[in-house]
Amino acid sequence: MLIYWAWYRVHGLPIMDEAKQPEPTESEPKESTASRIERREAEIALAMKQEAERRAAVVNNMHRLRALRLSQTPKAPELEPRAKARQVSKQNS
Repeated sequence: MLIYWAWYRVHGLPIMDEAKQPEPTESEPKESTASRIERREAEIALAMKQEAERRAAVVNNMHRLRALRLSQTPKAPELEPRAKARQVSKQNS
C-alpha cells in the first residue's frame, strides 16, 4: 500500500480512497450513516437478485443444451431383457 501511495503522490494523482469517494461540495449535504447503510443494502439486494437471475438463466441454458445434445445423439437399439441376461451370463462365464 505504501508503494501505491508513494507512486500516486509522486505523480500528483489522488489516492484510491480520494478518487473513489470525493468530498461533497458545499451545496451537497453529507450523506448520513443510516442512508449510506440503506443504499448499500439496496445495492447488495439488487446484486443478489441479478445473481439469482443469472443462475436461473444458466440452469435453463444447461437443460436446453442437454436436451439438444440428447436429441442429436443416435440411441443404441435396446436389447430385450432376456437377451441382456444371456449377454451378462456369457460374460461372467
